[in-house]
Parts: sequence; C-alpha cells; structure tokens
Amino acid sequence: MMKHYFNTNKVLTVTALAIGAITIFFACKKDDKTGADEQRDVLTISAAEKETEINAIYEDAFTEVIDVNATQQGLNGQKRQSAPTEGLARCAGVEISFTPPDLITFPKTVTIDYGIGCTENNGRTRKGKIIVEVDKMFWLTGATATITFENYFVNGIKVEGTQTLTNLSSNGGFGYTYAVAGGKLTYPNGTVINYSGTRTLQQKAGGGTLSILDDAYELTGHAKLEDSTSSANILIKSPLHRKISCSWIDKGELSVTVNAHTASINYGEGTCDNKAILTVGDKTKEITLKP
Repeated sequence: MMKHYFNTNKVLTVTALAIGAITIFFACKKDDKTGADEQRDVLTISAAEKETEINAIYEDAFTEVIDVNATQQGLNGQKRQSAPTEGLARCAGVEISFTPPDLITFPKTVTIDYGIGCTENNGRTRKGKIIVEVDKMFWLTGATATITFENYFVNGIKVEGTQTLTNLSSNGGFGYTYAVAGGKLTYPNGTVINYSGTRTLQQKAGGGTLSILDDAYELTGHAKLEDSTSSANILIKSPLHRKISCSWIDKGELSVTVNAHTASINYGEGTCDNKAILTVGDKTKEITLKP
C-alpha cells in the first residue's frame, strides 16, 4: 500500500503562474515585430494557459476518484454523506455509492454524486456526477478505472469525455497514467474546447522509505486542444521533476505549439529554486515562480 500519492495540480498550478507572469511581461513589451507576430505570440501563450486549466480539471477528477477508492476498503455498499473535512469528495452532501455493494465482485461502478451543487473550502464548485468503472481495487498495481461524466460541472464549466486511469505502482514507488479521449469543456460564455491527452506520473526516489521528504516524482505526457479557430499541441519535452522537499519544479521543459509557433518553459537542471525561463519566439525572460 502506498504511503501517499502525489497531486499533479501542484505542477500545473506552477505552470499556470509562470505563463501568467510571462503573458503580462510580453503584453507590456514593445519591439519592432509586426502585429501578426505579436498576435501569434499571444495566441501561443493563451493556448498554454488554457491547457493548464483544462488538464487541472481532469487531474482533479482523477484525484476525486483516487480519494474514494483508496479509502473505501471497508465499504458497506450504503450511500453516505461526505463531510468537508474528509479526504473523499471535498464538499459536503456528496453521495458516494458502489454497485455491486460488496468487496468481492468486480468490475464495480462507483458513483460520486454532487447533486445540484456544492462548494469546497477553496471556493471550487461542483455539480452533477462522476461515474467510475473499476476492474479491481484501484490501489492494486495494474488496476484500471474508466471515468465518465453525467451533467458534471466544475466552476460552471461543463466537463465531458472519457478518462482512463491505470495504476503503475510498484515496490519502487507510486505511479499512474491517465488518458483523456473525447474531452470537451463548455464554458459559461458558450466557448467550447475539445481536448485529448495523456499524463504519466512516476515516483523516482523515496519509494522504499516511510518519510515523504525524500520522495521525488517525474511527470511526462502530451495533449491537444482545439477551439473554433485554432488547435495547439502540448508536450512535456523533458520530464517535469519535483522533490517533495522543494516547493517548485526543479527540472524539465514544457512546450506548446500553435500553427508551428512554439513557446517553452524550462525549469532548470535540478537546483531547487523558484526560477524558470520562458521563451516565446525571440522573447526570453527569467520568471519567478510562486510556491
């Protein structure tokens, strides 16, 4: 049994902050580039920012499923109301049910029902259902889970698609991969973004100890997003590496390409600091990351 799992929202949040900082810088910077070149830079940065937001939504669904499956080994099959302080669904009044309601029969359907809406302590809102088909207890190595959504909204954004999770954990540490197919995000203003992608997180250090302070993880993967006007490809070119003892990604590179135009964020070569280099076209700037 793994001592914990690593939430990649930390990685995604840092990336979003980096993109936000560089967007402000580039918006204020004037040079001799043409308006078309400037528009291309802004479009590329915007795509990177949007992918970070969307992947965080699907990563969040993964986290909800892991929380439920990891802590329900003593399930009795009854629907239950989760409290805000529990590690399950993180807002009150959520119904969690298992069908069939036993510890033996698989595959099994897990339904997380947020009803007409609830709000978490951090302000995130949810409504609708996350429906999960699991082939065995998900904390077991090799277990798979398939997530679908039924009228599910996060912060007013409707979430659709199929998300497939696989537990890659071993004696060396925790790991998982999740793939999104047919992803679709519909925003309150009517904007629709189609999304697909795969992420793999693997523990690289600390798996054999009881302390979390020596743990380190690497995140790899790629994604594609499309709206009515353009498409973008996102690639983790070099694994994003983070030690639990460090508040920042300390190694790796992420790139986003829109119409053959690429932006990149380089987090360095292993030094634990709050610096990264973001490059868009001929613009390069060292940025400061928030913890």
